[in-house]
Amino acid sequence: MLQRSGIQILHAVGPKNELPRVDNMPGMPPYIPVPYVDRMDLAYAAADMMLCRAGAMTVAELSAVGLPAAYVPLPIGNGEQRLNAQPVVNAGGGLLVDDAQLTPEWVQDQVLPVLADPHRLFEMSRAAAEFGRRDADDLLVGMVYEVIAARRAG
Repeated sequence: MLQRSGIQILHAVGPKNELPRVDNMPGMPPYIPVPYVDRMDLAYAAADMMLCRAGAMTVAELSAVGLPAAYVPLPIGNGEQRLNAQPVVNAGGGLLVDDAQLTPEWVQDQVLPVLADPHRLFEMSRAAAEFGRRDADDLLVGMVYEVIAARRAG
């Protein structure tokens, strides 16, 4: 469905799962399954949108680079993944779907329209970027220096 709509897919399958057999059709955008992505920076740079879980680091990284996502929180735990994604989604930087509701129909009805609409994709990217913190590393370093200075002074 996605390839027929002109969407190229990089699928990080995970090392515990078997890679699917791929028969890419000539003239169709490729579907590329990989067991692991060790250069997420390059994957993020090449992506227009992600379909992913909603772990804290994933949400923070995608927001920092302004990459919209369809977040699928893990259906276990105390709901923390939903809480991670909700502020970005509320800001307009992503979509949110329960694991049980993630179906091919949901992707067709919710994700494809975003990918087919450059203006909406741009607005979602902008909203995600406004929510993200690109200076979190500098902020953390500054906080550490403040604690060190306070301890030395005290």
